[in-house]
Amino acid sequence: MAVDLFLLCGFLGSGKTTLLVDYLRDPSSRDTGVIVNEAGEIGVDGAIVANDSDNVPMTLMANGCVCCSLRSDLVYTLSALLDAPRPEGAGPLQRVILECSGLSRPGPIIASLADPELASRGLRLTVVCTDDCARDPDALAEIDEAMAQFGAAHRIVLTKTDLLPAAELEGRAARAAVLNPLALVIADPDRSRAVQAAFAPSQGVADLAGLAARMLIAGGSGKSAADTAAHPRIRVMAARAREGISWTDFSEWLDNLAGLCGERLLRVKAVVRVTECAEPILIQSVGTTFSAPQRLTRQPDARDAIIVIARDIEVDDIRASAPDAPVEMLA
Repeated sequence: MAVDLFLLCGFLGSGKTTLLVDYLRDPSSRDTGVIVNEAGEIGVDGAIVANDSDNVPMTLMANGCVCCSLRSDLVYTLSALLDAPRPEGAGPLQRVILECSGLSRPGPIIASLADPELASRGLRLTVVCTDDCARDPDALAEIDEAMAQFGAAHRIVLTKTDLLPAAELEGRAARAAVLNPLALVIADPDRSRAVQAAFAPSQGVADLAGLAARMLIAGGSGKSAADTAAHPRIRVMAARAREGISWTDFSEWLDNLAGLCGERLLRVKAVVRVTECAEPILIQSVGTTFSAPQRLTRQPDARDAIIVIARDIEVDDIRASAPDAPVEMLA
């Protein structure tokens, strides 16, 4: 049975530990393992989680940020947690939640999960990012680590919603959707529902083509409610691969994109058809870390689309870097 691995990220003080503790208090979380990473020798968050959780297998990784200095430790810790004997009568672990330091970038963490020891286990990865409604979103958007966390997210959970006037909640959710339209934004004022949605099992592939079409409309004559929430440093761009593109040409384009953007690349998600494969393939990246291509055998009719999320780079910069590229930047 595949295990869901949740990377719980979010900037300092955004409510990650509270979200985790609230989830662990629910009886449905009994088949969960927890790893807490803190950038300091004293594991305060780990103590909080341990104090408020009963019989949850937990490991504390302190005195370092897991996205850089502790990669090998993460592989060992996660493997040990998955292999640890379970209490009598308890089923196997169904999910593991890694609470990252508020200063962590998800990209390097995900790269460490490509270790053969972990890759063979078939973990289903979901990145959950907390968005603190009590914090000025403009100030948060100037912090590179925070933007890397937003860009990597599969789910963005609005926290401290009780501190935000009800009339402003929709606008805050729209702003989060602008920063990462690939993510599911959880803006439910009902805390219990929001907590369960944050750690629900992984879902299928989103309609990227529909998203790309909406982006092009919003960039032209039409507008969406989220348009007023755009941030000048973040660019969400659509692209289209030419018909009959080979995997070699497409992978080279991805390599060139990663080389051009470097740390400014936040996320790539694409469904494309290449000449070497009968089915469409799914490609995803967090930062410049790309996952292995996935054949969409159960979704043979999925429409082609490419979405790129980057910081401090324009569409014209990408076009100019490779004017004859086999992928056309659209917006």
